[in-house]
Amino acid sequence: MAVGLEHVRLSYDYLNRGDTDGYASLLDTAVRLDQPGQEPIRGRRAAERLAAVRQLRGTGEHIVHDVFASGGRVAATGRFVGEYRGSAIEVDFADIFTLSNDGLLVEQKCYHYVDPA
Repeated sequence: MAVGLEHVRLSYDYLNRGDTDGYASLLDTAVRLDQPGQEPIRGRRAAERLAAVRQLRGTGEHIVHDVFASGGRVAATGRFVGEYRGSAIEVDFADIFTLSNDGLLVEQKCYHYVDPA
């Protein structure tokens, strides 16, 4: 499980640095990324293209607060500070990852905090 925890931490580090090759190296070939308000991203190449596009846009930084695991899953909480569709945003997030037997990221489901008011 330690390798899975490290891979999750590294995924944010690679995304923040714009290292799409490093990020892709942590993903299973059949990875699925589920993000609020978007169609699921399926496959390593599609996830890598998405990361590259976001890097070109300079969209922001993930500030990770906690990473913890249970079974074959890892959860990460933190705050995203950046830009979305031309507007500055700051949003708290919780991401749930499912890992392969090798510790690669097979699935990532993203949740964003929305003020209920």
